[in-house]
Amino acid sequence: MGIFDSIGDQQQQQVDMRQEIGNIKSNPGSYLKGRGFNIPDGMSDPKQITQYLLQSGQVGGNRLQQVMRMIGAIR
Repeated sequence: MGIFDSIGDQQQQQVDMRQEIGNIKSNPGSYLKGRGFNIPDGMSDPKQITQYLLQSGQVGGNRLQQVMRMIGAIR
């Protein structure tokens, strides 16, 4: 694989991540349910969902921090 292939792969990964983030933002509860998380029906506020995931033990604080760093690097 040449250097240009590597650059193309990285750019595609960034596009894919931006699309995923867009999907999360548009309907966070549904997105997370589709990935196996237990989210109560009707819960759509990202802050409320985050608190619920932390309080229910479905996501730990370290994992949340890791995701937030990833999202910050993509913007």
